Amino acid sequence: MTKSLKNAKGQNKKESNCKNMDKMKFTISASPALSKANFELLLSERVIQKLKSYSGKIYDINFTCHIEPFIQDAHGVYLTPEENEIHLRHMVKLQEKTGILVSPVFNNIYVPNTYENLKQFVSSFKRLYDMGIRSITVPHLLWMKMGLIQKTFPGLHIKNTVLRRVRNGQDFWNHAEVGFNYVNLDRILVRDQHVLKEIRAAQKKFWNMTGKYVVTSILEGEGCLGICPLWEEHYQHTLTHPDIDKNLQENLDLFRLPQNFSCFLIGAPSINPIISVGLPFFREDIDDICQYFDVVKLAGRRAFQSLCESLKKIEDFFYSHQPVITDTPEAIKTLYENPAKYSEILTKYRKKIKTCRFQCWNCSICSDIAANMI
Repeated sequence: MTKSLKNAKGQNKKESNCKNMDKMKFTISASPALSKANFELLLSERVIQKLKSYSGKIYDINFTCHIEPFIQDAHGVYLTPEENEIHLRHMVKLQEKTGILVSPVFNNIYVPNTYENLKQFVSSFKRLYDMGIRSITVPHLLWMKMGLIQKTFPGLHIKNTVLRRVRNGQDFWNHAEVGFNYVNLDRILVRDQHVLKEIRAAQKKFWNMTGKYVVTSILEGEGCLGICPLWEEHYQHTLTHPDIDKNLQENLDLFRLPQNFSCFLIGAPSINPIISVGLPFFREDIDDICQYFDVVKLAGRRAFQSLCESLKKIEDFFYSHQPVITDTPEAIKTLYENPAKYSEILTKYRKKIKTCRFQCWNCSICSDIAANMI
């Protein structure tokens, strides 16, 4: 642990006045590249100690794992059987060394939700359960209704996939009712506090009625447009593409096929970060929205540097008292640093995004800020 971090931990938390943020936990990700590129890196003493120091703030660690019938992954992460086994064993060892739950992601919603496929999955997963895996992501509500996973693996913590878009209180209730322990909310709800409040009410009512508290989570750091016209089709293309393993190199730094039609155009600059999905940039606004969910899910299973970046985000989230988070876009920082000139537009922007629902067709405030047209 660094000296600066020790000093930050020793500071009076009341100064930040961020009570909701202080209670937040993170789901982070470990890329298989950490196992493929350097067998020792993922399990290095530096990484282990860093994870241990944050263990109270980390809910679990997602990782890519391919077992039948889930051989293709929504992020297009390709692994040979040997690489898959290495990464799996490294993640189990990471769980043993840190005490942090590791959680393989099985999120291919295009795998038919037949009872035969369910039985195949249960048979495939038994080896992982025997190895100590106690948390997974599965894509099908119908499988949860069938109950075979829960019956075969008692005590297994089961999460839904972000690809099943939980957009309101009833969607949450439906997922809780079939047996999920952890529900990922649709990412666009970061700009719809009315619906977040509704889901929180449904969560509390379900808890009071059943005695089961179902954790809620929201995605951060994906970098995509709020309501991207190709979001669902991109995942469909990646999950059903027959030659994904032959197209990895040309897509390493971009969203998977067909990237030349996506918001990450080849050779073009990144999309406007002010419009992209994610938590607000001001600590006060983040604290306000954190009252509506339990976990922040950080994207990054396909990025080599994702684990270290996640730890940096956690450090910034909990131990910084700066009014804006570290990776705030320069345009927003400019507004904040020039209050005499930009106070009105900044106040309007911060209020607007609480409930704008990414309805950009009728608003240009984010684009205007990014283009300095203010």
